[in-house]
Amino acid sequence: MLDVEIKKILQPHPPDIILIITAGNIFRADDGVGPYIARHLPDPRDGILILDAGERPENIIDRAVEAKPVWTVIIDAAEFGGVVGEARVIPSELIEDCIVSTHTFPLPGVAKIIQYDTGSEVFFIGIQPGSKDFAEGLSAPVEQTAREIIALLSPR
Repeated sequence: MLDVEIKKILQPHPPDIILIITAGNIFRADDGVGPYIARHLPDPRDGILILDAGERPENIIDRAVEAKPVWTVIIDAAEFGGVVGEARVIPSELIEDCIVSTHTFPLPGVAKIIQYDTGSEVFFIGIQPGSKDFAEGLSAPVEQTAREIIALLSPR
C-alpha cells in the first residue's frame, strides 16, 4: 500500500509537468521495477511525463531538462531494510546508501543536474526488492507496488 506522502508526490499539477524517471535492470529480478512501471504506463495522466532510464540514467538528462518539470520523481529499487515491495520516499542524502547500484551513472548525479538546470524539486521513491539475482520478472510484492503506482499515474 502506498503511503500518503508517495501519493501526494505522484499527483499531477497541470499545467505544470511532473517528470517521473524510472531506473533499473530488467534482467536483475526486482531491480526491474522502474522499467516495469514505465513499460506498463505508456499513456500517463495529463501533466505527467515518464522517462525510462533503464541502466543508463545519463541518457535521459537532456530530455529531462527539456521537459522543464516543476518536480522530478525518480523511482528505483532500493535496499533500505524494509519489507519486500514496500515503497518509501528516500531523502537524497541517503540515496548512495540504499539504491541498488546497477546504473552506469549515479542517480544523485542525474538528480543534481536536473535540479540545477530546471529548478525542479527532486524526490526519490525506493521500492524494497526481494531479489537482485539475474532473472526476469518481479516478485509478487514488488509487482503489486508497481501496479499501485501505475494505477495512480494512469488516466482516470
